[in-house]
Amino acid sequence: MKFICYIFLAAIFFISCDKIVKRSRENGGFPKDTIKKPERIFLDKNCLGQTQGYKDRYGLVFSNYYRDKVLSINFDNDETIDTIAVLKPYYENSNDDCYSANSESDFPFLIISKTIKNKSTLFKIYKNALRINGANYYEEVNIKNDGFIISKDYNGNNGFFSKTYISFKESDFYVDSISVESWGSHQYNKTIKFRDKAFDLSKYKRTDIDSIRNLLDKD
Repeated sequence: MKFICYIFLAAIFFISCDKIVKRSRENGGFPKDTIKKPERIFLDKNCLGQTQGYKDRYGLVFSNYYRDKVLSINFDNDETIDTIAVLKPYYENSNDDCYSANSESDFPFLIISKTIKNKSTLFKIYKNALRINGANYYEEVNIKNDGFIISKDYNGNNGFFSKTYISFKESDFYVDSISVESWGSHQYNKTIKFRDKAFDLSKYKRTDIDSIRNLLDKD
């Protein structure tokens, strides 16, 4: 009889624990995704003050090392305004000399969040799609009807420009096409189109445009 009681009490204990875990998840008891300052980025002591602390936006927490640029979008046509945010290292728009000693390995984040019950919920994080603007390179993200466009402008004697067209289909983002234009010693204007949902945005890398340029320059 005692053995049966022990089993009964143990069952009640595990059921209670399961309810506590579920309640904790529902109430946000688990920490959100967090983007910290890159570990391999080194800053002068007088610059550290600009990067202290965190922001809680878009359904995640990110270091003040990043500055966010926000674009509104309704990518799934559900009558709620969602958000695209680009998180770039603070020094890209800094007016002082606070630059990282190894910024060539420092990259932005592309964040997409959905609005659910008037709250931002993290939908997607793309870590490999964007680069930092520089003296001979400018990049921006613009909204289109069913998604967005990543534009890349390479300045210099041999100019090069690209647009990557991205759209939302069913439950994910896909690359529809990539248009490139070159002038100078290499002159061409080409568009590469992809079959429906053949190129998942998560597979797109910031170096893909460079690879396309290198191939076309050889023709």
